Amino acid sequence: EEQHGSTKNVTLSFNSADSYSSSRTRTIYVTSPAQHYNTNNGQWQKGMNDESKKCVKEITSNPRAKVEKELLIPGVNVDVLLDYDDLSLGHMHVQKGDDCSHYCMPGVPDVVGARLVEEFLSE
Repeated sequence: EEQHGSTKNVTLSFNSADSYSSSRTRTIYVTSPAQHYNTNNGQWQKGMNDESKKCVKEITSNPRAKVEKELLIPGVNVDVLLDYDDLSLGHMHVQKGDDCSHYCMPGVPDVVGARLVEEFLSE
């Protein structure tokens, strides 16, 4: 596990009982989760007022995930690239829309966990 700024890279190893021929560790990268701030791109910005610090239900893009998808190519530098895809999950944040970078209700991490299990089982 490596920490790079606000992005965490986690390498998981999974050996299926049905796939004895593959002994190489697979690298699965999960894109960074989106922030859902009330700004033009949903990201934290210096000098935000109280209203722009509130979490909104949906944003149109995740700039960090966009860069990751451009840099990480499945089959080239990662085995699998899972898109966190949480643009419309802002409603799952706690504190009635406040501080979406630090608090999230159970649900969003569970979505990613379910996608990882689906990927493992698809082998």
